[in-house]
Amino acid sequence: MKTSVSLTILGVYNALMGVMCLLMPGDMGAAAIGEANAANPELLEMATMFHYGIGHAISMCGLILLMIRKSAMDTAKNALLAYCIGTALLLTLFATVFSNTPVMEFSLEMAVPDILAMGVALFGYFKAK
Repeated sequence: MKTSVSLTILGVYNALMGVMCLLMPGDMGAAAIGEANAANPELLEMATMFHYGIGHAISMCGLILLMIRKSAMDTAKNALLAYCIGTALLLTLFATVFSNTPVMEFSLEMAVPDILAMGVALFGYFKAK
């Protein structure tokens, strides 16, 4: 697989997720904390602010990945490796912190898109052309 294809898929996914965080932070915050906790206005506000804060960072990562699609192979592979490391850290947080807190209703289904994205990054890294 060409690294540009992997970078395009990951860039579009991250850019869209970032835009969703910025356009629908309340909905995404409510989904993160779950129905039972959504009745707490302070907790819902905190989750909403979190999505406002993280939205620009996710969008920025997506745009960077899109803009380096035509870079040298070594640069593209380093970006894919960095994406894998960052996603591995995120999945570790999902499995340890997020799944063990009473203020979030975390389930494996919430991590599926990130697991698939990591698969794309790993495939692009190891099968780079």
